[in-house]
Amino acid sequence: MSFTEFLIQLCRPEDQERHVPRLAALIHQLAVEEGAEPAEPEDIGIIVGALLQSGSSDFLLATANDEPIGCLQIAYRLSTWQAGRYAYLEDFYLTEPARGRGVGTKLLDYALQRAESQGCESVVLDVRTANTAAQRLYTRFGFTHSHSTLMKRPLPLGDSYCDTTTTLAAIQELRGGSNATESSHAS
Repeated sequence: MSFTEFLIQLCRPEDQERHVPRLAALIHQLAVEEGAEPAEPEDIGIIVGALLQSGSSDFLLATANDEPIGCLQIAYRLSTWQAGRYAYLEDFYLTEPARGRGVGTKLLDYALQRAESQGCESVVLDVRTANTAAQRLYTRFGFTHSHSTLMKRPLPLGDSYCDTTTTLAAIQELRGGSNATESSHAS
């Protein structure tokens, strides 16, 4: 796809019939590129539509020649530590032809302005260590490393989550051999 101009728009609930399938397709592409096994675009679309309707997230859509070339989700969250609202950026994706053409810069700029206008005190995101191009973009916009590590664990827990037998035996030994109640199993 060749383009010289592009448009970035805030997707509104009343326009979801047009925008949700386009957003879902882009998010699906992102997940595939990340090596995940994503849900079907139709199922992703159900979630996107629900987020739009609830107002808990905003979605930005970039198009060129009326074709989708990028997207970004601004998820609004509440911080207990700061007793305030913050934004979490996710689903930030550009198609191959859109990369390196200023589309990501404009999407990020729009997202930061939108988050500020919605009363957010900060913006948070995560980025793969190998994605140095994205890290450069975020650094240019004033993002710094939080020194946190994003961790993930699939569910359901199954049998591997915690061996309470060993834990209870250690507690019993520390208590001098007294009977530890077996009803203290974590559920």
